[in-house]
Amino acid sequence: MTKTVVFLFITVFAMAQNKRLKSIETSFENLDFNERMLGLKKIEPSQLSNNDKALFYYLYGQTYYANSNGAAGLSYFMKANDIYKSQKNYDKVIEVNLIIVEIKRLTDYNYKDYKYLIDEAVDYAIKRNNIPLLCKTYKEIGNNLFDSDPSKAIDYYQKAILENKKVKDSFFEADVRSNIGLVYTEKIHNYKLARKFNALALDFYQKHHLNFDIACNYVNQADVLIKEKKYDSAMIMYKKAEALDIKDNNTNTRIILYGYMADLYKEMKNYKKALEYTDKQKVYQSLNDDNQQVKAIRDIDAKYKTKEHKDEIAWLKSLTKKGGAVIVFLIVLLILIFLGYKNLRKKKKIVEQEKLIQTQKLENVLQEQELHEIDKLLEGQEKERIKIANDLHDNLGSLLATLKLNFQSLKKQDVNNDDADNLFNKTDELIEEAYQKVRTIAHTKNAGVIANQGLLPAIRNIANKMNIPGKLAVEVIPFGLEERLENALEVTIFRMIQELLTNAIKHANATEISIHLTQHDDSLNIIIEDNGDGFNYKKIDKKDGMGLANIEKKVEQMGGVFTIDSTEKRGTSILIDIPL
Repeated sequence: MTKTVVFLFITVFAMAQNKRLKSIETSFENLDFNERMLGLKKIEPSQLSNNDKALFYYLYGQTYYANSNGAAGLSYFMKANDIYKSQKNYDKVIEVNLIIVEIKRLTDYNYKDYKYLIDEAVDYAIKRNNIPLLCKTYKEIGNNLFDSDPSKAIDYYQKAILENKKVKDSFFEADVRSNIGLVYTEKIHNYKLARKFNALALDFYQKHHLNFDIACNYVNQADVLIKEKKYDSAMIMYKKAEALDIKDNNTNTRIILYGYMADLYKEMKNYKKALEYTDKQKVYQSLNDDNQQVKAIRDIDAKYKTKEHKDEIAWLKSLTKKGGAVIVFLIVLLILIFLGYKNLRKKKKIVEQEKLIQTQKLENVLQEQELHEIDKLLEGQEKERIKIANDLHDNLGSLLATLKLNFQSLKKQDVNNDDADNLFNKTDELIEEAYQKVRTIAHTKNAGVIANQGLLPAIRNIANKMNIPGKLAVEVIPFGLEERLENALEVTIFRMIQELLTNAIKHANATEISIHLTQHDDSLNIIIEDNGDGFNYKKIDKKDGMGLANIEKKVEQMGGVFTIDSTEKRGTSILIDIPL
């Protein structure tokens, strides 16, 4: 009876997880980043079937990618793809490959490095008569030829539209027409055709109230007008885009839009407005929470609001006409007092700012000293490990080898005492064991980052050692890393990953850990995720050993970015981006 109840509970729980996932999938396009993340974090992937688990990772990847985090999204897309391959769901494999192609295109990979994925997609779509997939592939080919061969890019866009007539996906057609308009604007400079294709796309976007796409279309139209030196008309387009309520990718859209508006105001020599929109852009660059963004934008609007100032001037003029010289004198006196007070406050503010700058300089010096000490600590640890290994190998190792030879010589002598013979045998075995241990210690003196192996084999080695069947699974997922990094950098990265793995096992009680290593041309992205207890980073003790705080400072010193996404009882994701 108890087993039946437990089985029913597990079944009901799994069904609830599946239902929640389907709900997120259905409403995915209407949710913003925070809503998507909140919904996905409530799902336990281990309770899902393989197909649903692949969908779960796919939606996670789309969530990060829509928020302009291609590196984090890429790892989830690859997880989804692995499951789709195991299920032989090749339609989804090719679809995800196209997303990976797009990520690589936007991160400055060479087209030739991933062209084989596009060629595979074309062949597969034609053989399977998968028209939607063929349309997407032709569009992606056009995107990749945008800069190198604009005319050929338009040919592939037109091929995509022609194939799309068979399935009548109106949104896809509008999207491709928008791309064609962009080619005519940026590369071919045929503004008449650019306006035509922009108008065709806009008509569809407006009918379906797609605010994000409408905003992008207005920006494209403004681009045409700027090239024609019609600055006032271009600004009207920007203003129309600014007025739209955009949910998906709102932050990044505002950053780009306000940058364009600031540049255009500079071109129009309206430097006050240029400064205003530069400030707005900075706010969106520094804030992620929508409520904080709204508040900050309102504050900026208030900063540049001039209505009250104009009302004061009008009031002064009215009094001047009615009140005569005495009133004018009093008003001038009040103005002088006000200006004097304002000047005093300004000076006081400058003094406070200077003090703040000095304090910040002092903090920076102290931080640099602290980072220097961490470097010295790490360097000292490495030297100490190497010294110990060399001492063991050169001194104790050779001593044990000599002892072994001596005992073997004694054994060869004519000794009839059986007890003595047994003693020699046991001693010989113990010495052999000790000698092998010393050799093992000496051979690992580079702490796993052995000169003829490198970072990736060392991490795989430690992952294999940590794996305990049924209790702990540590997975290493590399992308790139074909070439070796500088040895000192490999050692540092290995130490950080080793510490983070230890934390996940020792403190978070994790049973599943994944290590994603993605090497780009100029950066290395590391994502370490676990299904452990999670924690509140602000409340942990940052003074213990080579902990998270020291790792974060080390990454910052290397010019990188260290991000922790952890919720209690929901596991932890740690993202590290290091420039190469």
